[in-house]
Amino acid sequence: MSSELTQMIEREIESRARVLAAEIVAAQAKPQVPSDIAPNGEVITPYVFDGEKILTSQQVQALLGVQYAALWQMNKDGRLKYRKAGSRILYNYEDVKNYMRGGGLRE
Repeated sequence: MSSELTQMIEREIESRARVLAAEIVAAQAKPQVPSDIAPNGEVITPYVFDGEKILTSQQVQALLGVQYAALWQMNKDGRLKYRKAGSRILYNYEDVKNYMRGGGLRE
């Protein structure tokens, strides 16, 4: 009885190992989006939606090292525009990068 149990456990372990290996291979095959490092050391990876890289307000705050109120003021002043998707506030990745380099908004 114990040898049957041992064989059943070994088959289950092998099955789970195969699934895990397939997941690792699939993850490595995904295209990698370049990431940025925020001043606090946090790795910021933009989301890709319809071929456009976008950032959440939390990601932009981390990249720029500012609080939400400062980000809101940047939008109000026209220095960094956002758009809404439902209740989410999203920023164009290239606009944020350009702002960080000292440029203005893209045309």
